[in-house]
Amino acid sequence: MRTPALLSWVLLLGGVLSCRAFTWEPCDADKVPFIPDHVDLVPDPPAAGGQVVFKIKGNAVHDVPSGLISINVSFAGTQIYEEVDDLCSKTTCPIKTGPLDITYVQDLPPIAPPGDYDVQVVARGVDNEELMCVVVHFEMLPPSFVQKFLPSSWSSAKKGSQGLSISELPAAARRLLRRWL
Repeated sequence: MRTPALLSWVLLLGGVLSCRAFTWEPCDADKVPFIPDHVDLVPDPPAAGGQVVFKIKGNAVHDVPSGLISINVSFAGTQIYEEVDDLCSKTTCPIKTGPLDITYVQDLPPIAPPGDYDVQVVARGVDNEELMCVVVHFEMLPPSFVQKFLPSSWSSAKKGSQGLSISELPAAARRLLRRWL
């Protein structure tokens, strides 16, 4: 009787551990003056009801006095949310040629369903010129799973991580996995 329940738990945990790393890509790399070279998503993966931070780093090829930044969120391929904000609230303005950091913080609704999300972040200058576009792909977890099974270090994940090691799991989960694996 214990084997089917344990197998289900191991498969669920394995699925969660495999969804840890997010991916990102520039949208219009050949057409924009700011091409990101690094994106962080904290925490990775995010959980419904929490907060997520997108940290985008790169180089601006010309000065920009100010602008707008928009975020478009899609769930399972369907756009579900859009927000437009002042670019200068996410970075230092005026933007000078050289290194540029954009930080976008977003509160996640507690009713957000777990699953695959795409977030497109687009920055535009005052003349509506597209300055930067990046798409971040990630899987959101239900908040109850994150709170119950994952350690606080889970939120410090970085792009390119190879997953959570058994030593990072809570003691009860480690004992269970070692007993059955």
